[in-house]
Amino acid sequence: MQNLRYALRVLGKQPLFTAIVVLTFALGIGANTAVFSVLNAVLLRPLPFHEPQNLAALGEFDTREKADPGTDIQSISYLDYVDWRAQTRVFERVAVYTNQSVSTLTDGNEATHVQGEAVSADLFPLLGVQPFLGRMFLPNEDEPGNHVVMLSHGLWQRRFGADRGIIGKNVTLDGQPFQVIGVMPPRFAFPISAISPELWIPMSMLRESKDGSQPMTEQRDNDFFQCIARLKPGVSIQQAQANIDTITANWRRQYPDTKLHVGAKVVPEMSAMIGSTHSALLMLCAMAGCVLLVACVNVANLLLARSLSRNREISIRAALGAGRWQIIKQLLTESVLLGALGGLAGLVIAIWGIDSLKAFLPSIPRIDEISPDPRVLAFTALVSLGVGIFAGLLPAWRASHPNLAGSLNENSRGSTEGSAAGRTRAALVTIEIVLALVLLASAGLLVQSFLRLQKVPAGFDPTNVTTALVRLPETSYGKPEQAGEFYKKLLDRVSTFPGVQSAGAAWWIPLSGSEIAFNFNIEERPVAAGQQPIAEVNVVTPDYFQTVRVPIRRGRAFTDRDDRNAPPVAIVSEGFAKQYFPGEDPIGKRMTLNGSVDPGKPPVREIVGVVADMHLISLRLGPKPQIYVPHQQFAIQTMSIFVRSQ
Repeated sequence: MQNLRYALRVLGKQPLFTAIVVLTFALGIGANTAVFSVLNAVLLRPLPFHEPQNLAALGEFDTREKADPGTDIQSISYLDYVDWRAQTRVFERVAVYTNQSVSTLTDGNEATHVQGEAVSADLFPLLGVQPFLGRMFLPNEDEPGNHVVMLSHGLWQRRFGADRGIIGKNVTLDGQPFQVIGVMPPRFAFPISAISPELWIPMSMLRESKDGSQPMTEQRDNDFFQCIARLKPGVSIQQAQANIDTITANWRRQYPDTKLHVGAKVVPEMSAMIGSTHSALLMLCAMAGCVLLVACVNVANLLLARSLSRNREISIRAALGAGRWQIIKQLLTESVLLGALGGLAGLVIAIWGIDSLKAFLPSIPRIDEISPDPRVLAFTALVSLGVGIFAGLLPAWRASHPNLAGSLNENSRGSTEGSAAGRTRAALVTIEIVLALVLLASAGLLVQSFLRLQKVPAGFDPTNVTTALVRLPETSYGKPEQAGEFYKKLLDRVSTFPGVQSAGAAWWIPLSGSEIAFNFNIEERPVAAGQQPIAEVNVVTPDYFQTVRVPIRRGRAFTDRDDRNAPPVAIVSEGFAKQYFPGEDPIGKRMTLNGSVDPGKPPVREIVGVVADMHLISLRLGPKPQIYVPHQQFAIQTMSIFVRSQ
């Protein structure tokens, strides 16, 4: 306490020096606290489920793709899930889930858009969660005909006024009655994503067929489901991978038409959730660490220079009997106090920095959970103590070796001491410059990468384009012609709004990170099933290319005449034409799409146009071969509207 009181008096007499050191510490500590808050929420904080370390994500990948299957696992079909559940020996439970296009929740006269998720009955027991009210799904409720729903705690409070009598009552989803059987606990969310589901329904809805067609759960190539599993006690990821590899190898023999090039991957659920953001977070951590090191070296240099001006004071203390440890302890107390003050100021900077990181990193999962908590405060305190000791140790050690004769002699300049201190300061400055150059080089590479990404032609013009996701209930728009007529009328009306130049619609939004790919066969060069190439597929309306300003390179765009009564047509991308029709004119060539776009026997489509390549996933990845189908010839219920305004 005596050392602390003296340190406060000394620092109080030098406010400018104190302010500079505290600000330097604050910048370094604040940057690291902000980054640690992100790491804590995303990586360190365990998933809010029972024994989350035993949760694993299961997915598939195309063995012909160059993407790393370790971080780029894809969705699976329901029949794949059934096989894994029946044949696996390494999992306690296996469950699947998929985004359910629930568009409206109707209660009385009010309708609300909600985000829904269709899940298998095993999901909630697998996660180890219990409902706040009511019960979970029963195994038989995955069978067709069961219309039950579980509500999120937030939706229950917001829409139903936290009515505990809601259990057993019916609500209307997309025009159909569903019985509420449970309410999930507060803050529960699964899947953990930027937009959390507000309700969950069983797989029964997806296993029903309204028009006599084959349900999506009975199609081996309908890969729309995400899979999660719980490992048995003592089973490692490697053992689970070996078991899944055996099942996948059997698929290649049993289903060569659809599974010949399919591989499977088992990864920890946390890794699957974080995905490619893991490397970005580690890079942020490394750069923040460099900033902190620069701050520490800078402060160490300042403290060393300051200790030279206190040579006489320290020599007098030594002459009066102060030992080296007492001198070191006093000087370290001062530097630790500076670190503590810098930590308090850094915490304020970190709170501001967290908001900035949220704005710059919107795609990171669990981003809403990023906030200072006891672990972050402990980290800040530990870093403050550490930087105080680290920055003050070398100056304190050098100052504890005073030249009593030279320092107490007013006529002596202490040349020997000054020379040694000068060498130390030069070394610190060198280290500081090296660290600064590392930071500058890293920042330069990031800026260069950013500028290169900006120069990558996206293939479309997003300026003044607004999008809106529209989901039509199948109860009212179950027939393709009904959905087709709705979107045609909607786009015709939107196009007449003041300031609107054009309006179109598409299944997928460019640069959204989402895509769907199907096998296809060129009529002039047919190949055996299982050897067929794949391409990204999008369903678009006639004015879509005009709205997003994708140039037509050859042929024509879709028109209103390309309806269900007209011959099936398609438009392909430049990359598609170059890869599959090198040196040829693709216009007039014929092809078939094997997938959910054309259920049943796929029709033969004639290529009528070639458009510029577009980036569907990201600017980092080059455009894949793309095929476009007119909406009127396959009128799906869920589409994104594109509006170009002045």
